[in-house]
Amino acid sequence: MKKEKKIEKVLETALSDDLTEYVKLLKVMKKYVPLFRGTRLIAAALLKEHLGSIADVNFPGDTLSNKPHTGKVVFEDIKDGRARLFINIGKSHKMSPGDLIREIVKNTGVDGKQVGKIDIHSTYSFFEVPEQYAEIVLLSMDNTKIKGIPVVVEPAKKRKK
Repeated sequence: MKKEKKIEKVLETALSDDLTEYVKLLKVMKKYVPLFRGTRLIAAALLKEHLGSIADVNFPGDTLSNKPHTGKVVFEDIKDGRARLFINIGKSHKMSPGDLIREIVKNTGVDGKQVGKIDIHSTYSFFEVPEQYAEIVLLSMDNTKIKGIPVVVEPAKKRKK
């Protein structure tokens, strides 16, 4: 099977299969790799094992079929029309609520008044935005740095009661 077809199959699996058991395994594996980069490093290692060298693969749209992106981001924690998001920066990074709002506005264009409740913990934070802006915030904050730290913004998991 050509490498391009293997890549397409991986993407199709990610978007359509039930990967619950694999996500559990990934959580265990993440404990053995550097904080915040663990998932990416594990995914890269798995791709390397699966594909071998990718020096001959053209990226991105040349080799992958131009299928529309069918993966819909799922926001588990939505309350009163606001989606709760996770970000991997917190108090230990000298992050304040005002700093976080400024960065969201700067990177997304969303009005700072739209940012709702903010919970800042030692190494991560949660913040709320109107549900209609949540995916925009995720995409706009991708591959950005705050205070020199590469940030990861993800939908927050449903709160345990």
